[in-house]
Amino acid sequence: MTLNQHHLSLLKSWEIEEVVAWEPLQENVWHITLADGRELVFKAIGAHTETIAQRLHFEHDVLCHVVQVGVPAAVPLFSNAGTPYVIDDGQIYRLSAWLPNRFVEPQTSEEQTRLYRNYGAAIAHFHAALASYHDDQLLTRTWQSNLLARVFEEAIPVILAHLTGEHLSMMQTTLAALAPAMRAAYADLPQQLVIWDCHPGNVAVDGFVVSGFIDCDHLAVAPRVLDLADFLVHLMKWHLNDEAKLAAWLIHFPQLLAAYEAVTPLTAQERHALFYAMLAEPLIFMDFFFQGGQPELTATEFALFQWLARHHDEVTEQWGNR
Repeated sequence: MTLNQHHLSLLKSWEIEEVVAWEPLQENVWHITLADGRELVFKAIGAHTETIAQRLHFEHDVLCHVVQVGVPAAVPLFSNAGTPYVIDDGQIYRLSAWLPNRFVEPQTSEEQTRLYRNYGAAIAHFHAALASYHDDQLLTRTWQSNLLARVFEEAIPVILAHLTGEHLSMMQTTLAALAPAMRAAYADLPQQLVIWDCHPGNVAVDGFVVSGFIDCDHLAVAPRVLDLADFLVHLMKWHLNDEAKLAAWLIHFPQLLAAYEAVTPLTAQERHALFYAMLAEPLIFMDFFFQGGQPELTATEFALFQWLARHHDEVTEQWGNR
């Protein structure tokens, strides 16, 4: 999809200056510059449904609170119609604040430590801001996720129904060994409003400095360790065949957690559950891809689950937590 004349006309649905430049960030996302120098992000979200529209209102309300308490986030702009989106020909569009997002690959251990610590502190501040958001209708405006049920009642049955041959046997063997500890870790975890879709692509960085949070339209009530687990595995899941990068991750990920806990400490229960929350992430993604008719996308998640299972001791000992 390209930004065309129709999109430029559609942008007049917001009270903004003329668009003078734009660049694609993804197929459906553009960084735009206005005549007054202001920078924004324009996103074609997809087909309009009332559920999506309501969630965008919820996202706007939460992010306004987050920004008000001092945490930078890409708040959607209200359109001339008074909504944080525009509907056109059955499609829904959002215009949000631009946050500097120019990632620089760390070249030294010191740079990686700096980046990881900045990630950890930023996520902690965002979690603290989310925890301070009050809405009597919270559980009607977003979903609540029970991690125990999500993994064992939803994800695993779907995965076992789709895997075959050696992969099925490997998954069954690994689950037999880990399931008791996973069940115990997931039970009765404290919950709060969380990012849910917490990965490096949704945390804008300018060099090694976190500039804020973007694309926060999956806010949900769930254990906060799920956000941390999601973020941590996304830092390494694409490098499972690169021993040097995996070794660097093992060395540096405790820095992210230390910076997080310097802002908002985890309970002993949450610390223990974190590794098992990491195991939950590839299972949830495999379920999503199988049900979405994209089985080819499950290979990385399967490999990630097996890698984590094999490296339980290294991961937990590196953080000093069994």
